[in-house]
Amino acid sequence: MNNKFNVKDSALQITRALPAAASSTVTSTALDLGHTANGAPLERGEILVSAPAVTTTMVPDTRTMTYNLIASANADLSSPVTVVSGLIVQTGAGGAGAAAATARYKPASDSLRYYGLQIVSGGSTTDSSTVSGQIEWVS
Repeated sequence: MNNKFNVKDSALQITRALPAAASSTVTSTALDLGHTANGAPLERGEILVSAPAVTTTMVPDTRTMTYNLIASANADLSSPVTVVSGLIVQTGAGGAGAAAATARYKPASDSLRYYGLQIVSGGSTTDSSTVSGQIEWVS
């Protein structure tokens, strides 16, 4: 039996362009898990984070693009906590950049309501803002 969640809702998908400069951080807007009055998410599911393929110009050999999952009690993601540091780490290699990648995260029943994606470019990377990372709810 396949226990992976794969039903997607386009209203619960957020994309964020990767950083436009080396050693920079960009943060998505908030993904609202829609907690009920008792604090539980509205439905069972997982957060799916997707990282796009990046070229060797964007992420040269040994350089990185790191995707952190953050959460907040606030819709504007103020005062966030890092839930998973390095959920995805893309490292340029072989003169080919880095392949696309995905990772899933299952929030605890008592998790914060709002989640976001923080993307951090490493040193000596270049403008990667032509491609985007994505955070979404799948159920």
